[in-house]
Amino acid sequence: MAEFNTVGMEDVIQAFERREQATVQAVPEMLKAGAEVLVQAQKAEAAAMGLNETGGFINSIKATPVKGDETEKHIDIFPQGRAKHGNDRKGDKSNVRYATIGFVAEYGTSSQAARPYQTSANEKAREKVSAAEREVWERMTNG
Repeated sequence: MAEFNTVGMEDVIQAFERREQATVQAVPEMLKAGAEVLVQAQKAEAAAMGLNETGGFINSIKATPVKGDETEKHIDIFPQGRAKHGNDRKGDKSNVRYATIGFVAEYGTSSQAARPYQTSANEKAREKVSAAEREVWERMTNG
């Protein structure tokens, strides 16, 4: 019967464990860095598309804290909070959600053309987001 001997595998195993620990710490920071870039891009694109009637909508575009479990992490970026007005056309006096305003702007309605600020901003900022995340990765994992 054949015999298989290895020398130095413990060092390789420890290197993989160190890399795993660095990854667990780096991923949330990478997400935050990418989200910061994307939030600014979405705000700029919303302003460029004329979605600043009250100014509150653009200021409402924010990133959530890092969410998820040990195996999956994510951050959501969307308009958060409520406007100080309702849908007067329908007699609604409650405060309308900025997320609803953003959805209508993004996809339009039968009487309003779409102004896809999110889609456009996400496309334009893709490389900048990746670069910001890569910079954090390299800094935190030493390359």
